Amino acid sequence: MLELNVNTKSPGAITAAFKKIKEMITSGAIDNTVPVHIILDSGVYHEVIRYNLSNPLVMEAAPGVPPESCVLQADNSEQFNRGVENRSVFVLGPNTTNVTLKRFSIVNTHVKTMEGDAPVGDSAEAFTYNNTSGTLLAEDMRFEGKQNTLCLKGFSWFLNCYISGDVDFIYGDVDTAFFEDCRIHLIEDNRGDNPGYVVKSSAFANKKGFIFYNSTFMAEKRKHSKMYLARTLGKGSATSLKNWDSIAFVNCIVSDLYSEELMWDDDMNLTVYPRGNFKSGLREYNTRVIDKSGNLEDADTSMRNVKSYLMTEDDYFKGYASRYLILHDTPFAEII
Repeated sequence: MLELNVNTKSPGAITAAFKKIKEMITSGAIDNTVPVHIILDSGVYHEVIRYNLSNPLVMEAAPGVPPESCVLQADNSEQFNRGVENRSVFVLGPNTTNVTLKRFSIVNTHVKTMEGDAPVGDSAEAFTYNNTSGTLLAEDMRFEGKQNTLCLKGFSWFLNCYISGDVDFIYGDVDTAFFEDCRIHLIEDNRGDNPGYVVKSSAFANKKGFIFYNSTFMAEKRKHSKMYLARTLGKGSATSLKNWDSIAFVNCIVSDLYSEELMWDDDMNLTVYPRGNFKSGLREYNTRVIDKSGNLEDADTSMRNVKSYLMTEDDYFKGYASRYLILHDTPFAEII
């Protein structure tokens, strides 16, 4: 294993570390399969970075450093750099294999200025996982932004992470994106009172999609506009290879500030596809609602989107009662 220690004393320190790894591969000093371990000292790293090497990567804060004290941040958006891979603070490219991120924060500090509920120009990912063949494990991480904070593909697992944003801030063309014991925070829109949406799924057909397990959904109150756990693109169909609205909420706690409809579909003017079922679509089990005083009660599901599915106890114990049941048929099977 190649181990590199990085600190904030020199500008572009993480970028320089990635460059050094690539140079060592090119020179033959290391093979392109040698695992790489990057240890980040505490501090703020003002960089936009991209890793696209096949070497397995573990990148983490130094022992004892909390995520809030080790921060990668930048102001980046579609206004400055076009395309999702160019407007993100941290991008993992299609050549990566197995990547683990631990105990640091990735923050896009962009402040929204354009009109509309999700203007393209204000798309500003903190993190993009543009990979369909490898795996991503993020543990004890913080991902902070506003619009489009997390862009995902392929297989990812977020364990005990904090994710914030104000609209469509968890989205992508995924096979399986598993969020376990996470805190999801819908924050205020800096421009004023606009609707808020957490998840925008364009999952691949017949795949599990986005699964939130034992996670908590917090929210900052809007004056008048509604807030939703999800919204549809309305592009999924029986013949589409992706754009399926596949999202599962399992044993989740949801702020009472969210709409009881669960998913926005423009008053049924957009098609939610597929109809929720045990394996895919919009589905939930054992959702509880929390008020501002911390009181918990079972969610009232009578106003749910008509395409949503309430999983049974049999469904739960058959496929969702543990991380093993959820991930056993994914590339994560080897480590669960």
